[in-house]
Amino acid sequence: MVQYSPVPAFLLAAAIALPIQPAMAETSVSIEVVREVETAEGDRELQPVETAVPGEPLIYRIELENTDPEPATSVGLSLPLDESLAIDPESVSAGMDIGVVFSADGGESFAAFSELSVEEGGTERQAQATDLTHMRIEIEEIAAESSVAVEYDAVVR
Repeated sequence: MVQYSPVPAFLLAAAIALPIQPAMAETSVSIEVVREVETAEGDRELQPVETAVPGEPLIYRIELENTDPEPATSVGLSLPLDESLAIDPESVSAGMDIGVVFSADGGESFAAFSELSVEEGGTERQAQATDLTHMRIEIEEIAAESSVAVEYDAVVR
């Protein structure tokens, strides 16, 4: 069982420390882990996760908010990925065009998931979701006084 609590400070610090954000606009980052559940009425809703078991699907939601009256441009977010999770790299979405690249070497190099490879036993092979160590998200612009929510699916290992 994996216990979830508020996002650790080191993760938020890593998330906002990417040096590709030249805009001087005020931005903030929040991360929420939720699961989809069925209500008594048969509807589906998202609820915060406190504990999760292996094999359980989760949804990560990262909200980037621009509180400045000016647009934030070239916004970058680099996140270490929790090794107790396997994310679905094809599920990363934001309702707008974003750039998403991944690392399988501790954040040393990044590439699109389809182009990412790892060395194993002296041979190179296509990276799999379980190989991923970091994700980098690039957003061209967050409008003034607005936010962008990036979501992706993950499964507890």
